[in-house]
Amino acid sequence: MNWITVAFALAVLVGVSIVFPSLFGGAWSPTSMRRVRAMLDAARLRPGETLVDLGAGDGRIIITAARERGARAIGVEIDPLRYALCRLRIALGGLSGKASVLWSNFFDVDLRNADVVTFFLSQAAADKLAAKFRTELKPGARIVSHQRPLPGWTPVRVDEEHQLYVYAVEDGAAAGPDGRTASADGP
Repeated sequence: MNWITVAFALAVLVGVSIVFPSLFGGAWSPTSMRRVRAMLDAARLRPGETLVDLGAGDGRIIITAARERGARAIGVEIDPLRYALCRLRIALGGLSGKASVLWSNFFDVDLRNADVVTFFLSQAAADKLAAKFRTELKPGARIVSHQRPLPGWTPVRVDEEHQLYVYAVEDGAAAGPDGRTASADGP
């Protein structure tokens, strides 16, 4: 294989890595570690809980949740390069039993076992996820969104400094014709 073929293959892979994810939820935009910790604090994540990060990027949220909070952390990433990077970071960090990443479209991932869901995606993705959360998340689950409100949901907390919206799935049966709504009381 000559260098032109290798360069072309790398260019295609990088191009796919940039364009493909933006079609499903947004281009990669790393979250600062200060904001990662604020998201985990806002979620009130407890040891042993399951956190799912939609659009995991380089894995910083799931790695921090597993390492610092004792959570079982699962990332969902559609970009093959970031998926590979995330897997590598989990392995190098010795977190293989506590953190994992799925190479998948997050709309195809079952969220029924999640205690906490985090995301920093486009508003269009958040709009579509609102219905998925209503049908899949269990009572007591918490959602933390960076910058994007969920349509039809009322946040239990808003952290204006970190631009976070926190939602809680209410206990009990579905409320109203559109399914579960956010609790007014918080977790």
